[in-house]
Amino acid sequence: MQTMSSLYQKRHIACPYNRAQDILANMLQPPASSGQPQVVLLALSESATPGAPMSKEVVVTFAAAIDPMHFDQPWSVHWHPKGGGLYPDFDGVLTVRADDTYETAILEVVGTYEPPLGAVGEVFDTVLGSRIASATARELLRKLGDDIEKEYRESEHAKRRSKG
Repeated sequence: MQTMSSLYQKRHIACPYNRAQDILANMLQPPASSGQPQVVLLALSESATPGAPMSKEVVVTFAAAIDPMHFDQPWSVHWHPKGGGLYPDFDGVLTVRADDTYETAILEVVGTYEPPLGAVGEVFDTVLGSRIASATARELLRKLGDDIEKEYRESEHAKRRSKG
């Protein structure tokens, strides 16, 4: 039986916790008319994985997850390489967490993937695959974090203008 590899990445974002949760929910909530999950296309490049030349598009889908504590509003996240290949599928959870200050939050993704190709895949994962998986998670958090921060800055700027 092949072992699963774990992945954890986080990014601090310049947006208060509650606002970050709201913005992320608005970004990821599927349009009511479509009934389809929200999809993000990531294009990984060499810069995302230093020393590992690659160029791969990854399709990321989201769905609301159940949080028994009704606190963190987790999102199920799944990604797979567009067009297949030797890159693994990933299943995990995307969450906004409170940070040490009221001005920032933490965007994190945690989950597992199964390296392809059995024992050979496990060796590949140890040497390079885990770096590719981490780079995918970092790119996802970069994109979502940038979008959250931009939306927050724009809404705060609009509030100041309306008071002005």
